[in-house]
Formats: sequence, C-alpha cells, structure tokens
Amino acid sequence: MRVVKLLPAVVVLMMSLGFDGTASAADYAGAISTYRRAHGLSVVKPDARLDAVALKQAQGMAASGTISHTVAGSFASRVAVLRKSRAAENIGAGFLTFAEMLKQWQDSRGHRENLLMAGARRVGVASVKNPNSPYRMFWAMVITD
Repeated sequence: MRVVKLLPAVVVLMMSLGFDGTASAADYAGAISTYRRAHGLSVVKPDARLDAVALKQAQGMAASGTISHTVAGSFASRVAVLRKSRAAENIGAGFLTFAEMLKQWQDSRGHRENLLMAGARRVGVASVKNPNSPYRMFWAMVITD
C-alpha cells in the first residue's frame, strides 16, 4: 500500500457480475455500490473524469505489461487535476471480467479498504486488453470523495 499526500495533512491510500471490459460505467459503479451498501456505506456514482484517470493508468500498464501504480505517472499527479481531498486507486491484471477483478479487490485488505473508503461519492473504472501479455487484461479503479 502506498501513501501519498494530495493536500497538506490529507493522506491518500493508494491501492490499489460477469462484466467484461465492455460493461458500462453504471454497471461498474453499481457493483461497487452494492458491495459498499452491504457494509453500511453510501453508493458511488460513475464519473467520466475518474474513468479517464483510470483509463490512463490501465493503458500504461497494458502498454508496459506491468502492474504498477506509477507506470502512467504518480497517482498524486494523475489525480491532482480532480481537486479532491481524498482519492484512492486499485489496480490489477489477469482477470478477464470485472466480477473476477472486483472479487480479488474485495479479498485483499488494502484494496478492500479503498472500496470501502468512508465518504466516497464517485468512482471510475477502466480496463485495457493486451493479448500479448500473460495478464491479457489490465484494470484500474479510482474512487474519490
């Protein structure tokens, strides 16, 4: 897990449904919201700006064939334009459907903490295929207040 300061005194945790990479933003947000509601938290709405940040990260990972929070630039620099006080990122690869990726995030302590970030209101999700990589599919999710 990485910790990055976006604003002074604000600590950001970075982490990082049979949806394939063609599901809509509403489908992804709905699945994440269902999980959050089951834990007594508010729903999140899809956000096109967050989708774009997630897509840049997923594209960078797919192009490099690596799973890294910094391959498309530091998380702090990628979300600075959003002007949010808190933001978190989950990444992953090797899962062909969003349902599989979401399950892995739910089963991982750090990723689960991001999914269950208190006060979260918006989410963006993206996936990018790279058939030449052993991972084949790269995922990124950004969640903010």
